[in-house]
Amino acid sequence: MTAQAALRAALRDVVAPTARAEGFKGSAPTWRMTNALGDWAVVNVQSSAYSTSESLRCVINLAVAPAPWLAWQQQSLGSLPKAINESLGLYRHRLHPTGTPPGTDGWWEISGERGDPSAAATDMTEQLAIHGWPTLKRLMDREALHDQIRSGDLGRMKAKNFAVFFARAEALMLAENGSSPRLEELLSYATANVIPAQHDNAVRFAEWVRTRAACSG
Repeated sequence: MTAQAALRAALRDVVAPTARAEGFKGSAPTWRMTNALGDWAVVNVQSSAYSTSESLRCVINLAVAPAPWLAWQQQSLGSLPKAINESLGLYRHRLHPTGTPPGTDGWWEISGERGDPSAAATDMTEQLAIHGWPTLKRLMDREALHDQIRSGDLGRMKAKNFAVFFARAEALMLAENGSSPRLEELLSYATANVIPAQHDNAVRFAEWVRTRAACSG
């Protein structure tokens, strides 16, 4: 059995039942949940591009993509894939094997010839139970997601390093409630503080958000 086949079997037999129990749909390596507002949560088990048939490394990616963010992504990209993928998330985070030191990008290791891939899959379910399913379900609530943005933490992105991105993210979510002084403050900051090469895009974003806010008010 190849490492890829061993992983697929372990995900099918161990991880998939827990995903379904949590309300997520799909099949290995990706499961999704949506709500009435059109927001999406995604769990994806990513295999390393350097894997071989004898061994592979994998990691769990988490994402939450609210409908306003997806609408802007569609505006920017021209179209969206039929199935929302993890890369489209506004919130994106990664789960690692138990015992991975903080700040280290640890991956699970799967072998097709030795070891027990179900042990790695069991550890994945434990990490998902602690850090995955509860977080994704919480952030599917718009107020909770807004609070997460204001806290300066979008998983792999932190406000201290991406202040303009966070201002835009908060503006985007706030626009769903209509125009407001806070919205204008965020858009003004985001437009004034981008690098020159991004200024035109920032202006387009601000205009698009203002139009969306006017329609929501």
